[in-house]
Formats: sequence, C-alpha cells, structure tokens
Amino acid sequence: MRTGLLPRAVAVLLTGMLLASCAAQDEPIGSYPSRSIDYVVPFSAGGSTDIAARAAAEALSDELGVPVNVINKPGADQIIGVSSVRSAAPDGYTLLADGAGSSSIQGLLPYLPYDWSDRTFVAKFAQGPHVYVVGGDAPFQDYDAVVAVAKADPDHFTVGWIGGSSTSDYATLQFLAGNGIDAARVKRVPFRSSGEVMRAVAAGDIDFGAGGASSAFSLHTTGKLTAIALTGDTHVDKLPGVPTTVELGHPDLDMQYWVGVSGPPGIPAGLTGKLADAVGAIAEDPDVAAQLAAVGLSPTVRTGDALRAEIHDETNRFTALSERIGVAG
Repeated sequence: MRTGLLPRAVAVLLTGMLLASCAAQDEPIGSYPSRSIDYVVPFSAGGSTDIAARAAAEALSDELGVPVNVINKPGADQIIGVSSVRSAAPDGYTLLADGAGSSSIQGLLPYLPYDWSDRTFVAKFAQGPHVYVVGGDAPFQDYDAVVAVAKADPDHFTVGWIGGSSTSDYATLQFLAGNGIDAARVKRVPFRSSGEVMRAVAAGDIDFGAGGASSAFSLHTTGKLTAIALTGDTHVDKLPGVPTTVELGHPDLDMQYWVGVSGPPGIPAGLTGKLADAVGAIAEDPDVAAQLAAVGLSPTVRTGDALRAEIHDETNRFTALSERIGVAG
C-alpha cells in the first residue's frame, strides 16, 4: 500500500514547484524585485571575485531596494555554483557572479555537464589584468630576460598551472605562445590556486607564474616577487611602475579577469534590462570603484548583445590558442 505514496508525493511536490516557478515568472516587471535576490559566487569567500561580488551586492541592494545576498558555492571548476543558478527559476531572483572562468573557458572542459552558453548574460561590471611574476631573487628580473631564458631552455623552465577553467593558465599560455616559447616542452607544475602559484614563485620553487593582479600585491610589495608585466593596456595602482604588455609590444597578451552578472536561461528581456541598468548604475559608484581597485579591478560595463559577443569571442580565442600550441586543461 505504501509503495504508491512516494510517486504521488513526488508528483505533488513537482507540481507545486512548477506552479511556484510559473507564478514567479508572471510577476509584473514593474514590481521586480519584490523580495531578496541570491547572488551566487562559484568560489570560496575572500578571493577577488567574492570581494567584487560583495561590493556589487551591497550597492545593488541600495539600487534595487531589496537585499542582495552573496552565497558562496565553490567547487568542481565552478560547476557547482553555475549549475545551481542554471537550474533556478528564470525570475531574476537567483543570479551568478560570472566571469571567463565560469563561462567562456568552461566551454573547453570536456567533462562539462551542460552547455556553458545556455544562460542569461546580464552585465559585466568589473575587469582587470593578470600579472606575470618571477621570484624576487631570480636571475632574470624583467620581461625580455625571462623570455630569453624560457626560449633558450624550455625543458627546464617551470610555470605554475591550476588546470580546469583557470584564467591564469590562459594568461600563461598567451605568454608562451606570444613569445615563441615551446609550450609543450615547458614544465607545468600543478597548484590549486593563484595564491599557491605566487607563493611557489616567491620561494623559488618554480620560475614563472600568472594570476589576477591582486594575487601578487603583498609579495611584490615585500620584494619576494617581481611583477614583470600586466596583461593588456591597464596599469594597477598597487603595482606601480609595472609595464603593460601593450607597452612592451605584445598587445595580443591581453587576458583579462572580469566579474559580472548572469542568470538562468530564459529570464525575460524586461527583467534583464532592468538588472543591466542597475549594474550600470552601481559601476559609477565611487565606493564600488574603490573596493574593486583593492583587488586590481576597475569598473567596466558591458551588457546585452555586446557582452554576449565578447564572451563568444573569448571562447573562440581560447579554443584557437589551445589548439595552436597543443596544451589544454
């Protein structure tokens, strides 16, 4: 007799969930938001994405008039956090702190259990360069010297490698490919985070590392690391005097670290536009800019078709880079 109860209960539960989802989607756009919003960060607390997301959440709470709660869901190359948002109702109340590592680079992962592009991209609000570093006591202390050593003996040149959907790895691949260094011969030493890579470079355990600019701040300040370049054309206040790759004549070495807002697939265009407007407004807030600067980022807004085109272009470039030099993952 009891065996029929479970399927019936599941059916009732699923029906209730479906009705709740439909009711949420039927909320008039003018009434949105009428309750708190969850902003999922697919990393642990304390990193650059988390800090940027918390700055945005606080400002968005004021802009939208409802609490915006940051929820950390790290793990599995950001798949856990992304999956939790993708499966949520497309009602604008569950959003993702998105970035290249959780979107465009994920498209290169062979084990990804979903289509990385199947989501609603709302807006990018922050962006910053990666930094290339060597040890403070290393015999090579500038960009050209590092390139010369790596090209002369790639078999004994060691670089930090995080794997998965790490933007730092693609910054490293750009450095190798852009300078004619045989990436297949370079030794990739595995680490779990950019912070670990920076500490290993400072200790002299590896020759070279890359990471978001803030990952090098403290060790560079104390002289344990030497920052030899920032990717792209943007300087960072906390790394004074460090040249950009554009200034060094390598404009193609432009891997950026960005943070934005996305949501489940199917969020109505009206809600997306309202959210994008709010994100654009907070990017002009001086307090937000100051908090972003503390982690090497600056306000950078991209929305709508321009954002989607930029992200798809990233994926195409990352794919071409991996195929060109035969190194990925």
